[in-house]
Amino acid sequence: MADWIAHRSDSALDKMEPEFIGMINRSEFAPQLQRLSNYCGWPLDNELKDVQSGFKIYGDGHKNPTRKFIYAATTTQVPKGQCYFSVEIAPSKGTLKVTSFGPLKVTSGNPYP
Repeated sequence: MADWIAHRSDSALDKMEPEFIGMINRSEFAPQLQRLSNYCGWPLDNELKDVQSGFKIYGDGHKNPTRKFIYAATTTQVPKGQCYFSVEIAPSKGTLKVTSFGPLKVTSGNPYP
């Protein structure tokens, strides 16, 4: 989240797992991150709201345990509590790497009061 907030797309990409990095050209990541941020605004801060455990199953059939961190964030478009950001991590070659991330817009109620 810190890299996303600070517009450090290269640093954020370096934290991604190899399977993700192999699917995207480095020069395309910053524009893709900007387009993704258009969904509910660029995050300006973050507050951890939830941690969830699960598994990711890959195309080759292996699976990894995951942890998904859900953050509330004030964005350039909405106040805190109207958009959340998830960052999911998984083990990769002896370290932890980001396996997925993205915004989650609230459509009704507040899931994390």
